[in-house]
Amino acid sequence: MKYIERLSKHLPTLIIITAIVTYLSPVYIQTVSWLPSFLLGVVIFFTGLSMNLEAIRGIGKKKRVLVLATFLKWTITVFVSLGLAYLFFSQEPDIAAGLILSGTVPSATAATLYTFLAGGNTALVIIGSLIDTGISPIVTLLAMMNIPGNPVTITFIDLLQSFIFIVILPLSVGILVQRIYPQAVQYSRGLTKLGSSLSLLFIVHIIVGEGSEAIASRIEVLPLLIAVIFIQVTLPMGLAYVIANKIGVQAEDAKATMFHVGLCNTALAAILAFEFIGELGAAPPIINTIINLSFGSFLANQFGKRLERRGPKQRAAHPQEQRVTYQAKHPGSVK
Repeated sequence: MKYIERLSKHLPTLIIITAIVTYLSPVYIQTVSWLPSFLLGVVIFFTGLSMNLEAIRGIGKKKRVLVLATFLKWTITVFVSLGLAYLFFSQEPDIAAGLILSGTVPSATAATLYTFLAGGNTALVIIGSLIDTGISPIVTLLAMMNIPGNPVTITFIDLLQSFIFIVILPLSVGILVQRIYPQAVQYSRGLTKLGSSLSLLFIVHIIVGEGSEAIASRIEVLPLLIAVIFIQVTLPMGLAYVIANKIGVQAEDAKATMFHVGLCNTALAAILAFEFIGELGAAPPIINTIINLSFGSFLANQFGKRLERRGPKQRAAHPQEQRVTYQAKHPGSVK
């Protein structure tokens, strides 16, 4: 079990290593085209299986914050992505399309984990992600309509079908299994972490391997692309957190809003880009995956350390954070 915990803890670093080694390696594992989609579906199934359904039922009291998080996600993240794509890659339609797609997919499954570790309201992120799934296909198509030399051949039906089979169906099955067999949540906790981690690593390996030649052909733009994507990840997160605090949102909800807005499901974006845009179009989502997991992990750890340094009286003022701190020290207590 301790090895699974280590694998999960060091996942961002392992993703970076996997991407670099795969890119530099002359060989990679070649598979059928549908396998990355299936593997991401496995990750999302485990997300549904491990959801705290009781916490989700209580989100009705947080409607104002939920509306705020959704609004910021589909304004700040989308417009930052559009602005960066047009400003820096207007002459690179594949890269521009991949960059935009990275900002118009639903919230990442990792956003829930990082919110939990930071002492945030995980239920808010989960419900926000479900809302995202309905909004994303429409916004994605609208955002890509005016790209010069538009390489995108995707239609609304194509995108909706992908979302149904990769996101909605696995998530629904995971929730259904949890409702029928509640004990499955406790027994599958180790399997959830192991399956999700290995699936993400294999997805990165496959997509980087498939797109390595396309990336190598435009290696000169890679430093700029990395810098732009770092802004794409960090700017929405920072703005969302500042705005949430400025309007008096509670600390745990502000953290949830930050991760929900800034961390997009770029593994899904990479799969969609590879299928509908091309190998080069998958490069921005892959790089975004590496950056958002690494930076998200860093922020979650910083907030977690801040919770540990608080005295008992301060933690008592934030019961959600106090509960998360206790669960972090006692993993078996997580329901």
